[in-house]
Amino acid sequence: MLFASFALTNLFISCDKDEDPELIEEQELITTVVLNITSDGAANQTVSWNMDTNQTPTISLQANQQYQVSISFLDESDPADTEDITEEVKEEADEHQVFYEFSGVTISYSSGQGDVTDSANNPLYLNSIWTASSAGTGTARVYLIHEPTTKTSTSRGGFGGETDVEVDFTVVVSE
Repeated sequence: MLFASFALTNLFISCDKDEDPELIEEQELITTVVLNITSDGAANQTVSWNMDTNQTPTISLQANQQYQVSISFLDESDPADTEDITEEVKEEADEHQVFYEFSGVTISYSSGQGDVTDSANNPLYLNSIWTASSAGTGTARVYLIHEPTTKTSTSRGGFGGETDVEVDFTVVVSE
């Protein structure tokens, strides 16, 4: 009986409610996604999506052309204090992944010059090279994935994790 009393006392002491709670890091607000697109022989483009508009921005590409594409994630909820979330994504490379999904157009992408890699040397695709193969009109869906379970999938579902932001851009590829 003394042992049972001691065990119950020990149980109540070990379940102290004054223990520090686990810190949960809040995800950043992303209000704007910006694509800067450059290519030799083609006009530079800056295409932006903003959560406050219902517009789907259009990207214009040429078939059989390569493009350097850099992506930025911004919090412009306070116009007097724009925060570049891209810097945090770079600092937390192991916890993020950019994924591009194309439909209706044939575009491949690879890691571009100056791209950031995680600790396993996986590219984040903050800087990428897009190659448009043929003319057409379609969609480029851009994802910023938080804590993916893998970084080598070919579909959004295969990455796991949470979607920080998902944005559609119309893509027109001309001959």
